[in-house]
Amino acid sequence: MSCTVVDLYKSIKKCPGQKVMPGIRPKVYYIPKSNIVAWPSLADAVTADMGDIATYTGNFTLAEDKKWLRLDLVDMKSNITAETQGEPPSATSLNKGTFVVGGTDAEITGFGRAAINDPLVFLVQDRDGKFRVLGNEMYDSIVKVSQDSGTGVTDQKQSTVEVEVTDLCAAPFYGGKIESADDGDISGADGSAIAAGG
Repeated sequence: MSCTVVDLYKSIKKCPGQKVMPGIRPKVYYIPKSNIVAWPSLADAVTADMGDIATYTGNFTLAEDKKWLRLDLVDMKSNITAETQGEPPSATSLNKGTFVVGGTDAEITGFGRAAINDPLVFLVQDRDGKFRVLGNEMYDSIVKVSQDSGTGVTDQKQSTVEVEVTDLCAAPFYGGKIESADDGDISGADGSAIAAGG
């Protein structure tokens, strides 16, 4: 038996004074998994660069007339996390998102009713502009929605969307095109607008 030796490791260096901004930007994009016709590809773990195996290449292909939808969040209240689950050689990553939406109105309540029984895929933008993916072709996401009316004048009235999904990678990066219903076509690399035909 001949095995391929994985030789992708390299030093991970951080420059003194290099700023690393915590948190995510106050909006995420989502789409029902059933509206994704084809997925971008995630490199296998035998590539030459560690960053490559954590980054999708290519674009999401969506069903006709379908777009990524936007969910506006309360700033500085939401986050994503990832943790290893299982044991080698079958270990995976458990990726989670907590997204806080202001209010408990009919629209977010209706979103919750639909989402708790429908695997959704989310695109989450880091503070540095890069997008990460919660959801994948292999495993379905679990979405839970809770609401809090608040009790006093200083409380927050809010809905919390919690997403959990098993993946082969901790919330992979996505630099391809995001065909958004609200913001047009934008780049997953930095959130900038993509010109028509780009």
